[in-house]
Amino acid sequence: MTGRRMSESRERVLQAAEQLFNERGYAAVTLRDIADALGVRQASLYYHVPGGKEALFIEVCEKGFDRHRAGLEEAIRDAGPEPRAQLRGAARWMLSQAMPDLGRMMNSDMPEIAEAHAHRLTRIAFESLLVPIAGIFERAPRREAFPARQSTLLAGAFISVIASVRSLPAHFNAPPKPDMADMLIDVFLYGLMPRQDPV
Repeated sequence: MTGRRMSESRERVLQAAEQLFNERGYAAVTLRDIADALGVRQASLYYHVPGGKEALFIEVCEKGFDRHRAGLEEAIRDAGPEPRAQLRGAARWMLSQAMPDLGRMMNSDMPEIAEAHAHRLTRIAFESLLVPIAGIFERAPRREAFPARQSTLLAGAFISVIASVRSLPAHFNAPPKPDMADMLIDVFLYGLMPRQDPV
């Protein structure tokens, strides 16, 4: 097998594994599942993943997080300096991608792998997904009652909300997903209730 063919085959393995891990989670996916998705024998899979399932999961996660970080940072940068436009750019990126389920990863996937790997992947996930979004909220004008240190909380909530919009079925009778994301971004930035002056 030539180097290029081997590289293409390995890329197919990584893509199939990423899709299955994203859909089912680490514990529910076996190497046989990945081999079946590729239409190959399980034994031949070890040629591409000699470290086994955990090593494959770690590699897939690291690669995916790197891709998401680069995509989010580019979307935010291209949107210009205004926070609303930056959040819209980030939302469009997230709607166009298969995003990892961070809640499931933290609660179900990470306990299944070695603790050192889990800590490293958790840090990479934080830096890749939460930090770019939190930066938008940190730079946005805010009420004094909402301190800048809460920007990570807002970033996590934003990611969860946009991921929920992305997961809606195509036949869902609602505005297009980008329009729903825009409405929710306005709620994040401006709230629902009209501001009232104290009496």
